[in-house]
Amino acid sequence: MEPHVPVETVGAARAQAEQERIDVLVAMGGGSAMGVGKGVVSGAGRSLIAIPTTYAGSEMTPVYGTTDRAEGRKSVRRDDAVLPRLAIYDPEVTVDLSPELTASTGINALAHCVEACYARDVNPLVPPVALDGIRRIVRSLPLCITDGRNLDAREDLLTGAYLAGFSIGNATMALHHGLCHVLGGRTGVAHGVLNTIMLPQVMRFNADAVPDVMSAIAEAMGREQMAPEAVAALVATLPVLQRLRDAGVPEAVLDSVAVEAAGNSTVQANPKPVTQADLVGLLRSAW
Repeated sequence: MEPHVPVETVGAARAQAEQERIDVLVAMGGGSAMGVGKGVVSGAGRSLIAIPTTYAGSEMTPVYGTTDRAEGRKSVRRDDAVLPRLAIYDPEVTVDLSPELTASTGINALAHCVEACYARDVNPLVPPVALDGIRRIVRSLPLCITDGRNLDAREDLLTGAYLAGFSIGNATMALHHGLCHVLGGRTGVAHGVLNTIMLPQVMRFNADAVPDVMSAIAEAMGREQMAPEAVAALVATLPVLQRLRDAGVPEAVLDSVAVEAAGNSTVQANPKPVTQADLVGLLRSAW
């Protein structure tokens, strides 16, 4: 599996599944493995079993993306038929996950919860679930970093990721995920890494539009700071990259990424209107 699910990978896997008349697939791994599995079962009448080894949460969503690397463009689809029939959570398969991947995919899960809390027209049952996910992620993620073999913390973090995936699977993604999808397709930087860099920036941008939600997020985190600063402070304690330049994103692509993101339907689903100039400012602040 490769990051961002190249269309060639999905095509090759679909061809093999058809040749061997496969009915059921098992995807074991992170979000990219789940994405390939979803791409193979989509529209084919097959079933998917998911065994996540990271905290990306893809096993709980009907959403998957594929990347055309020649064009540098990532396309995201929603198809209820790709939702796994069964997800198996086993903390023992996560104990060897590196601190870096633990941290970046854990923040990815946190981002799912955050966007689900302020999604447009969200079902009122979703934000309480997302806030519980935030509580679990914030308390367990640092423990998993300091002691990766702490099974209680690993199980708590998996539970938080499950709640996060459920939440964003029942809500509309917004600016954060839309911008990260465009950046990932254009640059190839891992989705979790982009999440850790962009989440505090996007939360600061949205804060004045959803103040009550931001207060609820800060309370769930057990922090007296404003939610964007609380997330930034958490990220600062983790073994993750914190600037786009450090992740290898060239400054020269920022303006063209902003142009593409401005027309992205996920970005435009943000609770606060977003202009191309806003996107340029966000990207340059993160760079």
